[in-house]
Amino acid sequence: MRIFYVDDDENDRLLLAKAVRKAELPIVLDTADSGRAALATLTKKTALPDLLLLDIKMPEMSGFDLFGALKAAGVAHIPVVMFSSSSEARDVQRAKDMGAHAYCVKPTGLDEIVEFIKRLYWGWVRQQIPCEWPEQTATRDDRRRPR
Repeated sequence: MRIFYVDDDENDRLLLAKAVRKAELPIVLDTADSGRAALATLTKKTALPDLLLLDIKMPEMSGFDLFGALKAAGVAHIPVVMFSSSSEARDVQRAKDMGAHAYCVKPTGLDEIVEFIKRLYWGWVRQQIPCEWPEQTATRDDRRRPR
């Protein structure tokens, strides 16, 4: 399985890479630190990933902007999972409206991220994205979970 993860936060990229190694599954992880870098890579790449994990809140080009640009560039057939610390109803609804396959709230610790990676991998094998859409009625306190 080939995953392309786009996140401007270097610590989040490193943590996900560590979780992928710890999960010990046949996963190749590619990353980009911005939407623009990801767009440039994905529109030139001949071997496209099996799954895109897109952070939402990035400077210059958000995950939503990147998703729209990928659709316009004809790369919309790759499953997209919006992967954010936000569970705000407007973000979740926008992801649904754009056609994202899932919206996953980022787990907070390494062990939880390893479990997320395992669910992601086995869901991909079974052709099911293993995240449920966050509830639209999130309270103000659980909209911002710690990273």
